[in-house]
Amino acid sequence: MPKSILALLILLLFGCGESNKSVRSEFQKNARGEPDEIILVIDSIQWADTVGLGLEIKKTFLTPMLGLPQDEPLFNVSKVSPRRLNTTLKSATNMIFVTTLDSRTADSRAIQRYFTSQALNQIKRDTSIFMRIRKDEFAKGQNVMFLFGATEDFLAQKVRYNRAQIREFFEGSAKKIVQRKLFTSREKGLEKQLTENHGVKLSIPYGWDRAKDLKNFVWFRKLGEQTEQSVFIYYEPYRDRGMFNNIGSFRDRITMTYLRDSEKPSKYIARQEIINVFTERVSFNGNFAVEARSLWRISDNSGGGPFLSYTIVDDPNGMVYYIEGYVYSPGTKKKNFIRELEAILGTFKTPSDLKKTSTQRE
Repeated sequence: MPKSILALLILLLFGCGESNKSVRSEFQKNARGEPDEIILVIDSIQWADTVGLGLEIKKTFLTPMLGLPQDEPLFNVSKVSPRRLNTTLKSATNMIFVTTLDSRTADSRAIQRYFTSQALNQIKRDTSIFMRIRKDEFAKGQNVMFLFGATEDFLAQKVRYNRAQIREFFEGSAKKIVQRKLFTSREKGLEKQLTENHGVKLSIPYGWDRAKDLKNFVWFRKLGEQTEQSVFIYYEPYRDRGMFNNIGSFRDRITMTYLRDSEKPSKYIARQEIINVFTERVSFNGNFAVEARSLWRISDNSGGGPFLSYTIVDDPNGMVYYIEGYVYSPGTKKKNFIRELEAILGTFKTPSDLKKTSTQRE
């Protein structure tokens, strides 16, 4: 389904019983929970379904994040019975209510009480609608998604066909929340020097340092007792799209040149070649780009971890930019570190992006 049509469905307004009673005011409590935590309100039988609706919901939210050394689901989902919802659970940052009218269990009837009779009748009549999103439904800063249909088969099909867009909503929300937390304080001096030296922009959280700054390469990192997060930017004249057929080789050329141990030059950042580089063509601030995820290693196999990168074409400038974030944190889960790097890389702007922003302000 085209995103424009999906957006219309998301914005479709029809009554929701509990919603009409909600008090949206400055006295509402703030939503609580991690950016990728979801409270899922669904009938237990439907959730246990291994071939239909339950399976499609699990595939949407519990699929492992690509490029991690151990499986970690995209979202941390807690399934809750609607009859056990309390004030604390209703204050979650993300909630999803799932129901179909052909289910008459006690759980399903309880979920359907969140809809007015007019809304339930509209669900029966109009097969084009299956989703609605409400902000600040029970708490400030909250996202609530309603997934619904006349039958389980209908809703399972809708979720399957629109999986990427449904997932994208919560991914985008998580990124914004992480960015708000990360950038409460920033290294504005480093940001200014980056723009002056390289003509690009990146938001750099407080506590990060610059590790290297060369003609067409700059590297920032945050060192902890047992962890390291790094972000680096490389650029060169753009020649042809053939480079996008093998992002791994392009990365190898960069890291072998610029990410070598200053005391032991034989050691450098390499790739775990036995693991695929997962790539996807994306739009990055309107520019053609390829997102890549995989695993890196130190060339002597003394360490490694996951990385995330974007290779971005700045057509007006005739340049290609490679920006990457990677994590070193042995013995721990890596998903939250990668989400932080996603948030940082998402602030990157090429010279043409900055020029467009400046022109719009004028």
